[in-house]
Order: sequence, then C-alpha cells, then structure tokens
Amino acid sequence: MVTTAVRFFIKNLLTFLLPMLIPLVVLSALSAFLTQQYVVHGIKSNNMNMLKQTKENIELLFNEQNALNLHIIASTTQFMNLKDMLNKPLPSAEDYQQLAVLKNFIDSPSIASSYIDSIYIYLNNDNQRYISSVTGGFIELGEDPDHLWFDSYQKHANHEEIWTESRKIPRYNLNDEIEYADVITMYRHFKVSDDNTGVIVLNIKREYIERRLNDLATAKGQLLAVVDQQGSVIFHNNAKYELSSEEMQQVISSKNSAVTMHTSNKEALIHMIYSETYDWTFISVTPKQSLYTALTRLLRIGAVLMVMALLAALLLAFQLTKKNYADLKIIMSILNAAEKGKPLPLHRSKGNNVYSQIIRSLLQNFIEHNYMRVQLSESQYKTQAAQFAALQSQLNPHFLYNTLETIHWKAAGYTDGPNELTSIVEHLSDILRYSLDGQNGLVPLHVEIANTKSYIAIQKTRYGERFDIWWEYEEELEKYQVLKLIFQPLIENSLQHGLSRSDQKLAVKIKIQRYGNLLRLAVIDNGDGISEERMVELRTRLFSDTADANHIGLINTQRRIQLAYGHRSELCIKSRPGRGTLIDIKLPIS
Repeated sequence: MVTTAVRFFIKNLLTFLLPMLIPLVVLSALSAFLTQQYVVHGIKSNNMNMLKQTKENIELLFNEQNALNLHIIASTTQFMNLKDMLNKPLPSAEDYQQLAVLKNFIDSPSIASSYIDSIYIYLNNDNQRYISSVTGGFIELGEDPDHLWFDSYQKHANHEEIWTESRKIPRYNLNDEIEYADVITMYRHFKVSDDNTGVIVLNIKREYIERRLNDLATAKGQLLAVVDQQGSVIFHNNAKYELSSEEMQQVISSKNSAVTMHTSNKEALIHMIYSETYDWTFISVTPKQSLYTALTRLLRIGAVLMVMALLAALLLAFQLTKKNYADLKIIMSILNAAEKGKPLPLHRSKGNNVYSQIIRSLLQNFIEHNYMRVQLSESQYKTQAAQFAALQSQLNPHFLYNTLETIHWKAAGYTDGPNELTSIVEHLSDILRYSLDGQNGLVPLHVEIANTKSYIAIQKTRYGERFDIWWEYEEELEKYQVLKLIFQPLIENSLQHGLSRSDQKLAVKIKIQRYGNLLRLAVIDNGDGISEERMVELRTRLFSDTADANHIGLINTQRRIQLAYGHRSELCIKSRPGRGTLIDIKLPIS
C-alpha cells in the first residue's frame, strides 16, 4: 500500500506540475527573447529621438546670438555711431542716451532668459572698449576680470565665423572677491561695414543645460554629451560612465550613427548625431549591462513563479494522494467484506474525488439496473397502446373524410352550388387531411403555410373583419423543412387573447427570416398583451410538465420543438400589456 501511495503521489505531482511548468518555461523563454529584441531595437529609436530633441533644444538656446546678429545688421547706423562713441576719449550726454538704447538691446535677452549668463558686443576700436550686459556704460579691456574672451577673438578673427569654448568667467562679487562662473561661450563675427567688424560673445550657463540633460529619461548609467571636433566635452549629464579622449575621438571619427564599443569601462552602445550649425556631435553612450535590466527582472520573476508552481503542485499532489489513498482503503474494505460474505461496511465519502465517484457509480448502476426493468415493462405497454391507436386511426380518418364529403355535397345542394359553408368544409377537410396524413415530422415550409392559410380562412368566416393577418417572407425560404402544425397554435393564441378587445381591430403579422443556419418564425400581434406576473408564470410552465388550459397551444408547441430539435432550437415570448405579444421561434436548418 505504501508503494501504491508513492505512485499516486508521483502521478498527481506530474499531473499538476507539468501543466504549470511547461507554459511558464515557454512563456519565460519567449518573453526573454521578445524583450531582448524590443530592447535592442527600441533603445536605438529612443536614443536617436532623444539626441534629436536635445540637439534642437540646445540649438534653440544659442539661436539668441542669431537674433542679436540680425538686429546689428538691421541697425547699421546705430552701431556705426557706437564705434564713434567707443573711439571718443569722453562720450557726450547724447552718446550716453544712444548707449542706453544699445544696452537695452543686449540686457533684455540676458534678463529674460535664465540660461544666459552675460552678453558682450565688441566693435574694433582704438580704446578696446565694449559693452556688456553685466555692467553699465562702456568697459575697457582690463577693467573687468574677464578678458580671455578677447584673446580667443584675436586668435579666430580671420578664419572662423562661429566657434565655442568652455570657460570659467572671473567676476567680482559684492565683497570685491573673485568668483568663477562655469559657462560655454559662443563667439560670432559680425560686420557693420567693410572696415567695421566685431564679435558677439554669448555666455551660456553650463549648469542650466546640464540640468536639462539630467531631466531626460535615460537608462541606468547612460551618458549624454555634446562634444566639439577636438573631442572635448562641452556639456554632459551626471552619468558615471565616461569615455577617454582617445575613445571620444574614435567615436567622432566613425561614420555610423550607431556603434558598439569595448571601452575601458565596459561594453557600450553608442549613438550620435551631428550639428552642422555649431560643428558639434551629440552622443549617447548606454552601457549594455543596463539594457538587460528588464530581461534580468523578467527572468527572476519567472524563477519565482516556477518555485511557487512547484510548491503548489507538491501541496496539491499531497492532498489528492491522501484522499485517493483513503478512498482506496474504503473500496478494498468493501471488496474484502463482500468476498468474505460479511455485511458491507458503511462509509460516508467526503468531497467529490474520483474514488467517491466510483462508489456512487456502483450504487447508481445497481439502481439503474432495476429501473431499466421497469422502463422495459412500461415500453412494452406503450407499444401495445400505440398498436391499438394505430388500428383506430385507420378507421377514423376514413369515416371523417366521408362525413365531411357528405356535408359538403348536402350544403351545396341547398344553394345549388358552392357557398360559405362548403368553403368552410373544404378548408376543414384540408386541415384534417394535413393533420392525419401520417407525416408527423417535418414538412416543407410552403406546405405548412398553405395549411395555415386554410385555418385562417375558417377563422375569417367566424370573426369576419375583426382581424387581419400579413405574411412576410421570401419565396426562397419555402424549400426549408419546418415542424408540422407550428403556426396554427401560435395564431390561435393571438386570436384567443387578441379578439377580447372590442375597441380595436386585431393585426397579426407572420414574419419568416433566415439568420445563418437558423430559420426565424415570428408571430406578432397588437392584442391585449400579457402582464409581467403572467409572463413569469408562463415562462415557468413552458419548461415544466404541467398543463396550462389558457396556453396549451404554446406549451404543446414548445415541447414538440424540444423533442424535434433539442437544444439547437429556441422559443421566446415577449409581451407588453396593452401593446401586444411577440412569439419568436428559432429552428436549425441545413
């Protein structure tokens, strides 16, 4: 028994474990593969979009210098006067008024834009004077601690229109002490006339731009940097990842926008985009290790789920083995008692496991064996009754047809020809012949419609113009088979409950449609309708074995449909008091 219990445990464990582990392993492997593909392809797109956005934003900041240059070109006269003022030993009061206008020209963007540290405008003059957004009036070179910009201007005066450099600007604070501002300086030559040239010096706060770079959503350890053609880093975010000067130069010299490099730190994926306006290269350096963060996390989750699945399978297998073993002991005790001729032990089975089902099935089979003998006796009795009814049916139709034929000719004899009574007798004969012709199953739809019209004709004779009936269907539907006498009880139900209203003419519409493999038969009237309470009772009786004297036709039709078509058919009743009733039947067709 112990060996049997172990076998049960292994079988149950595999039953629970395999369905859980196989999907987990497949899902984990597939997720890992798809995640790796997505990361590799997605990181390139994200980095290139980020570099384009960074390039556009930084170029937009430095475009302030373009606006200054355009203003200088548009204000040639003012700047010609500025050069005269710069060459004078002592400017006049009128000169200071013009100077104030020019000062507003460079002070406004410096004050309005938080990323601008200062702006200088220098026109070549004998006194080496310039105007600055930092101080008022003229400044002579040497009066301000920041004078290295002039050296850079002289060095690039003849061969470059725009250039940039990283600087630390010395400046006096309120205590007359020197402090340094970390800036990126952009120089731009301008020309007022052929012999009047100068330079615009725009100092941008490095901290402002690098703060914007740090605000971008980057991968862990990802470096964003702006590099000049010499390989010097102009801006960068706070990433710990760094490239040496040689590695940076190697990246810049590469012709590809995306490269993979084995740097001194680790392997990295590098993307770059070039700015022709300022001769800069925008670089993104992403350590490959950070690309697999999501993959590593996914694999860890998969491992945790596998462990949980294993524990759950062990627990379920243990519980099920325990139940199986207990049920097996019960079955063995019953078999042993039966073999020895002792009274069978009574056991109360708990739960709904397989061995409990076996025990109950054994008892059920024993009961069913006795019940089948009773059913056999009942079937024999019904067969004898059916044979007797068949003998009677051979006589009854013949007698009824002859009787109706006699009535027909007698009625015609009284009026020397057909009359209303003979018409009723003809329709009744058609209905009777249709009902008793031996076809108790399915008939073509056009045959059923013809028989139903005979029934309607009789009712028309009885009720006159108190009701009207319309048919709505396409001729191609007449070929389908329907249950015999399916319309008559439905129309009879409408007449029975609809003609009780004397103040309104009853209208009945019979609509036949096809929906795929279903044929829909709908009988719609505008009679009194059925109350909500009566509808609940009627729907209950439709699916019960009890009879209903008021709706026997509906109940009989529902049971015939269920016997003929089973669960593939449907009979639905909808009604509103005072508005009418809809009886909707759906039958399968081939």
